Amino acid sequence: MQEQEVKKLTMDDVAKELGVSKTTVSRAVSGKGRIGEETRQRVLDYIAQHNYKPNVMAKGLANNRTYNIGMVLQADLLSSDLPFFPKALKGISEVAAKEEYDVIMTLVDTNDLSRLARVIENHKVDGLILMRTLQDDKPAEMLKKSDIPFVTMGLSDDPQVFQVDNDHVDACRELTSILLLKGLRKIAVVSGDTNYVINRKRLEGFYKAHEELGYTPDESLIFTDVDSELFAARVTDTILMRNVNCIIGADDLLTSLVLKKLEEENMMIPEDMRLASFHDSQLLKAARAGITAIKFNTEELGRETCKVLLRRIRGEEVPQVTKLAYEVAMRESTK
Repeated sequence: MQEQEVKKLTMDDVAKELGVSKTTVSRAVSGKGRIGEETRQRVLDYIAQHNYKPNVMAKGLANNRTYNIGMVLQADLLSSDLPFFPKALKGISEVAAKEEYDVIMTLVDTNDLSRLARVIENHKVDGLILMRTLQDDKPAEMLKKSDIPFVTMGLSDDPQVFQVDNDHVDACRELTSILLLKGLRKIAVVSGDTNYVINRKRLEGFYKAHEELGYTPDESLIFTDVDSELFAARVTDTILMRNVNCIIGADDLLTSLVLKKLEEENMMIPEDMRLASFHDSQLLKAARAGITAIKFNTEELGRETCKVLLRRIRGEEVPQVTKLAYEVAMRESTK
């Protein structure tokens, strides 16, 4: 009688059968990383009973892993009032924790990447998430020269970079189109640092809406690189002298600063000025009139970015670009 062939177990099989993650199986096999002794023994006993032998590659990966993933954030953004980053971190941490990974933060400066270099050289993480993409993206260029997997939370013009983000171009095009179709022709935009790709993408959507509807935006009403409350106040003063009928803030912080200045000037919204934002957040909740804005699920963006990174760490195939959904919320401020 022919002997029945015994099915060869994989790490996925072991993880599924025991109700644990593949990371837990890897840690039990390698003897490295944080894992409860009872769980470790349960995995090892199951492996022994079923004669499971991890392949050489799996062993090598397990032995070399740190079970850390890193977030790379520009230092100047950490001191801002934007609620985006805490929400994104929450989403990242949720997914990382399920795979028993820890998250560490690395701050970089435009001209100083020494901290990121140390993380790479000392093998402190298994992969990295760049929290913002730049026009001149030195952190991404540094990571491309290393062997470490990384993903950007934000779109990039570099086709070699794996990226996850909302479709800001289409979202800003849609909101701007709605405002133009409402008869608002003199629209001013207050935007931030043009070295951040996200600000360029939002402006791209603004221009695209005008092009599709056959209108020409007034370039004198496009204000970029607005980087402080004082600058935002001065720009708002300039806008108010130019017979504008709507102002769009490129992000929630800038919109809130414009709103503050309008209120100081006793401008009523939407009676005296219509106001909208290319990004919604709690910063806009204090307005007397609801602010028209684009809603993104920032926690979901963090979760999806972390999932893509972990798949890259495991050597799985992932799409080069992942775009998430958005919602245009029309409110009182643009009636």
